[in-house]
Amino acid sequence: MTPRTHLPWLLLCSTLVACAHPHRTSTIIARGAPLAAVTDPQLVEMTASPTASLVLANASTELGIRVRITASELPPARRAALDLALVLDTSGSMEGAAIDALRASARALAAKLRDGDRLAVVVFHSKAEVLVPNVVIRRDNRLAIDRAIAGLHATGTTDLAGGLTAGLAQLRAGYLPDGINRIVLLSDGVPNSSAQLPALVANIRQAGVSITSLGFGIDYDTTLMTQLARDTGGAFHYLATAAEVATVFDAELAKMTTAVARNLQLAIEPGPGVTIAAMPGVVAGPDGKMLAAIGDLPAGEVRDLMIPITVIARGAGSTAELVQVTLTFDDVIGNSGQRTREAFVSDKTSSDPAAIARGVVIKLEVARIRATAAAAILQAIMLARQGQVQPARHGLGTAAAIVKAAAARYPELAELVTQLAELDQELAQIVVAQRVVRDQTPPPSASPIPEAESRLRRAEDHASAVLRGE
Repeated sequence: MTPRTHLPWLLLCSTLVACAHPHRTSTIIARGAPLAAVTDPQLVEMTASPTASLVLANASTELGIRVRITASELPPARRAALDLALVLDTSGSMEGAAIDALRASARALAAKLRDGDRLAVVVFHSKAEVLVPNVVIRRDNRLAIDRAIAGLHATGTTDLAGGLTAGLAQLRAGYLPDGINRIVLLSDGVPNSSAQLPALVANIRQAGVSITSLGFGIDYDTTLMTQLARDTGGAFHYLATAAEVATVFDAELAKMTTAVARNLQLAIEPGPGVTIAAMPGVVAGPDGKMLAAIGDLPAGEVRDLMIPITVIARGAGSTAELVQVTLTFDDVIGNSGQRTREAFVSDKTSSDPAAIARGVVIKLEVARIRATAAAAILQAIMLARQGQVQPARHGLGTAAAIVKAAAARYPELAELVTQLAELDQELAQIVVAQRVVRDQTPPPSASPIPEAESRLRRAEDHASAVLRGE
């Protein structure tokens, strides 16, 4: 028999072995090539730890679960191809230094992409336009791409939904199953309409795409921009000045081009009598589980996510089954498909207050309180911008009281107490700004309102980063 006639028998034998041993490492069989094992390169690790080793018996206990996700370092040569859609606001409000900085930064970003990466550039004003259709970067088309981006100019209103729709379509046109597929959105204003955005974000998330959203200045819809990033597992950045555009573009490009895993999804299943607290970015899933989109994970990066929980009373000496945590992600470097990491967390119960106090892991407990405060900050700012200033300040005050009480035990929280007090004053200035507009009274020339708004947005950016575990 010739070697060719042996091939069907090899295929049949391989199939029978795979069926007999379904949990063995999968294989790829290529005509004329040796069998190649597809293995998990083990570049992603996950652990889960409670903030205390004991919970109080016969009473409800609040504690947290720290989920740590770690990516190994990676040699620079081993990086995934990138499919990037730049979705850029070129409305009339971007005229001047903003559009100049955006033009220069986008050109610099495109120049840093490697041959073989894919790029699309979409601009939106009164309508969306595809400036650069999804294209593979090559030496012979770099000049044409640069010239197209150099033509950026400011005009019209803010069709953000149209821009995202076009950006997603372009990204799908060059979608890389084994690469990093990302939308980078920059806007400085409030969109003409937000009605289409919830369904659009659901489509983007389902496609396994993350949005990095950049809010420029102080007039953009901050709630919308943070939610677009959070709901797709991306990151949000507040840019106070035009000079920051290039810096953030560079930082995001570095993360995208060193990713070892993409489309990370975290599922948290509570044990009996355990309730998971509501947190921004954590949504209800099937079977009582809570889900969080984490997006892509660059090499060398660590994400520390804090999940607050409440455990109901139970007898002393029993085992409290707290949570089962499951992380799924797509392996970028090994191309071994979707991978899973799991962790189970439990605690013993005790009626001894001294033993419980000794069981607190101070570093993790401080992180839990910081995460709780970050969630309260985001909620308070959102309510205040909706005109519900008193509820916003009340909620923030409740969080501040919790942090202040904890600071008596953990001095490292003292600075956070001060920050929350300052934030409360910033919220009060939001009220002044709204009243000035409503009464049509010109603001005083030395009005602190823009500076207060800028500080609020930085606080929001920092709180979002805390909840992302960065």
